[in-house]
Amino acid sequence: MVLIGAVIVGAAAGLLAYAGGNNVPTAVLAGGSAFGATVLLLLALLNFASSRP
Repeated sequence: MVLIGAVIVGAAAGLLAYAGGNNVPTAVLAGGSAFGATVLLLLALLNFASSRP
């Protein structure tokens, strides 16, 4: 679930960056950054939620 959500967010960020006028390599970097940040955020959220009694 985490990776599916992160792929959706990363793809949307890349497409929006490209539609906003950035070139393809910059849009890929934006999408990759959004993907990585989403994975880390969701994993931290799951860790926090599962560690509480």
